Amino acid sequence: MTYQAKVYGRNDEVAALYKMFEAGRDVSMPGPRRLGKTFLLDRLVDAAPRYNWTAVKVELAGCADTRAVFRELCARIGTKRSGGARAKDWFLQRFSQFLGHRTELGGAWYQGLLTVDYESHFERLITAMNEDPQRRWLLLIDELPIFLKALHDKGSAGVAAARDFMNLTARLRQQNPKVRWMITGSIGIEPLAQAGAYVGVLAKFQAFELQPLSVTQAKAFVQDQAAAGHLPGRSSISNAEAEALVAAVGWRAAFYLDALAQKLGGAPSDDPLQARSAVEEAVNRLLLPAERATFGPWEEHLRKHYQEAERALAFGVLGSLAERDQGTDMDGLLAALGRPGLTRDDLQSLLVRLHAEGFVTIDGWDDDSPQCAFRNPLLRRWWSRYRPQAIA
Repeated sequence: MTYQAKVYGRNDEVAALYKMFEAGRDVSMPGPRRLGKTFLLDRLVDAAPRYNWTAVKVELAGCADTRAVFRELCARIGTKRSGGARAKDWFLQRFSQFLGHRTELGGAWYQGLLTVDYESHFERLITAMNEDPQRRWLLLIDELPIFLKALHDKGSAGVAAARDFMNLTARLRQQNPKVRWMITGSIGIEPLAQAGAYVGVLAKFQAFELQPLSVTQAKAFVQDQAAAGHLPGRSSISNAEAEALVAAVGWRAAFYLDALAQKLGGAPSDDPLQARSAVEEAVNRLLLPAERATFGPWEEHLRKHYQEAERALAFGVLGSLAERDQGTDMDGLLAALGRPGLTRDDLQSLLVRLHAEGFVTIDGWDDDSPQCAFRNPLLRRWWSRYRPQAIA
């Protein structure tokens, strides 16, 4: 599908980001899971030729060491053939000059590079991109914090490796100013950077905040899903149903708009009462135990990326907020948790992280007792129904 003509195709975001790249900015785009960060990266790749760039997207969530990162980066660049054989030959020539021999091994052209020091090859690869006379290169690194967390989980040596990797990227960015970088992440990178002493590296990226879809975009998205035949129970969604569906989702991420639309059945109706009833039936189907894959990753996120004490507190906070449709203020939450040793500062620190990772929304940070609530109403209803616990 081409999204260039779609109101929900993130075209304004693509244009804004390429304007930042043109201005020589490297970009950091943290944000909650399921918001559409990877979709936007894919749109940047698709749009790159129109803006006279070559964009490479590299997914780091499955990488556990820096050699794996290089291998993935090298493989992804190897698939970029938009410049034809001449561009590929130029890269091979540049690598051969660096290595002192030509790559003549069987299989993918980059396989011979993997037996040599990963750091040297990573540097040479970026240098080659910087010196490319034909194209400007944009490096899109998806889920960098998950990779850094995998290193941190290995102990002090892993933390040092994460710091070395981030310092290496800082040096490469400085030495190769024609290459633009963009990093994304669905888990908090700041706690990792503080623990690993590489906060200064992050400070040199310009932040870009990805917002949920607007109401108009969300309605168009679900109606297009039906019209395109992507919904098993519907070939059309009325305006009244689209409005009710978007209101029920609340947090207008395409993933959850589609998940709820998938459950919509019956005949389309423009009657607001019938539309709301049909959508509520769809919500009930979405909240059945069989749909754990839709909501379970949030629980898994806490188990994988939070330390034990912080994890227990996070489950306690979310369990308390799940009982309140409109949430509560920080004082009310502190009282509801009933933890004598818990300070306001400790609770606020956790809420900042839960907010950044999409679990909760905080209204009125400057107030004495800001309001706290689940960001995703569907997730709140799931949490309220099944009550996930810190120890499963």
